[in-house]
Amino acid sequence: MGDAEVTARIVDLAAAMSRRGPYRAPVGAEVDDLADLADALAAADVVRACRTGERLGLAAEKIDGELVLSSDPTAERAWLVLVFRPGVAPDAVVEVPHPNADLDTERIAFAVHERRPATLVLQAGAHRIAGAPRTATDRVDCPADVVVREDSPFARIAAVLAGRGLPQVQLHGFADRGDVDVVLSPGAAAHGALVDAVRAGLAAAGERISTGDDPRWADLLGRRNVQGRAAARAGAAFVHLELSRSLRRDPERRDAVADALAAALDAASGRMS
Repeated sequence: MGDAEVTARIVDLAAAMSRRGPYRAPVGAEVDDLADLADALAAADVVRACRTGERLGLAAEKIDGELVLSSDPTAERAWLVLVFRPGVAPDAVVEVPHPNADLDTERIAFAVHERRPATLVLQAGAHRIAGAPRTATDRVDCPADVVVREDSPFARIAAVLAGRGLPQVQLHGFADRGDVDVVLSPGAAAHGALVDAVRAGLAAAGERISTGDDPRWADLLGRRNVQGRAAARAGAAFVHLELSRSLRRDPERRDAVADALAAALDAASGRMS
């Protein structure tokens, strides 16, 4: 099997995530296990990651040199999908907080990992509104919306890795609007060299980019995103990247985005070493 099989697996997992699927937040020892899992991931300790993941309901699959840890998207512990290269300590994280809802973001995330195996793929395990009461009127009432819920496994893993100094790129999608293809922001974190490198790479690929506080895109800047806040507290780099639907549906443009992100993370890794 090759990388196409890994892509197919994570795409299938995303497709199985239902808006009305069950979901609950971790409790008790599960919270400690998530911290242990994050430590194992940071240390590239595959045995420990698999053992801890099993306690959290994560199935382990080895696919052409990659390890995929994934929860059952139809179960109430639909928490995580992780992709990493065994034996390679991660130096960056690419995040997919809204699989299924933000179409094809998982494809771009794995494409970045293909280009630089030291990038860990961190993907939510459920649709963003799974487990939400039908009367929910606010995003915080949606327990599976990981960018607003600090109690989510996704947020807990991301916070630990940010505390280790790992830069994070978080992928989102928006419906086509006006004259912009990409809305780029550091979220709540400081604007830094990684944001500039991502911008330069995407501009070179011909994408139309907004990075400021233009009121037309104010809802796409991720200023309240909990992963960005965790990165800000840790002093780690964070990139909140919103991509138009037309871009995400075009394989060549997706590849160009992955190229730009991989190159930007390579540059960031060089500065950190």
